[in-house]
Amino acid sequence: MNKPPNFWEVFADALRLSAAKRGCLAYCPWWLITCCSVPALLVYLSGSIVRPRIGDSDAVTIFSAVAVVGGFFGSVSIATMGHVQRMVSEYPFSSYLKAEKVFDQFLFWPQFTLLIQIGLILFSICIALAVRLVELEELTKYFIAIDVGLLIYVCTKTWNLIDLVRRLAWHYEDYNRLLAEERSRPTN
Repeated sequence: MNKPPNFWEVFADALRLSAAKRGCLAYCPWWLITCCSVPALLVYLSGSIVRPRIGDSDAVTIFSAVAVVGGFFGSVSIATMGHVQRMVSEYPFSSYLKAEKVFDQFLFWPQFTLLIQIGLILFSICIALAVRLVELEELTKYFIAIDVGLLIYVCTKTWNLIDLVRRLAWHYEDYNRLLAEERSRPTN
């Protein structure tokens, strides 16, 4: 009996599949970098125009709100993960996905999305604590910008997860239609 691949093996396979389509850009988290750097850059560039004074309690409120939204996205991921697992595990569709070498990918992406959502929650909580414990006066606005950028990144990954369910449902229906057509053909 085969043992299931671990998270990092499937992650490496996902990177290889992505690299086959996009080349070496697949190894650079360009969307994450963009989502985190653009808001911080906008804060820096608008610093001469707008000088926001964000108090500690306001900053903690913002970080807490982002953590709550991250938790909501996490619940979406967990529900989606259960739905994907049920669809992917249904035989004979599961055998088809394994033969096509995409079975583990359909199970991996919900897990990966949940991991980045947990990362967002932890980042928000840690920065909220740091703002309360350490005087970060000028850096607070940059941390808020990065946190909002991470929230945008997580939001897009959560949407991609929902789109994954749509694509999986399409493959599931296509497979079942082909299977029904094959079974209905007369045997000679």
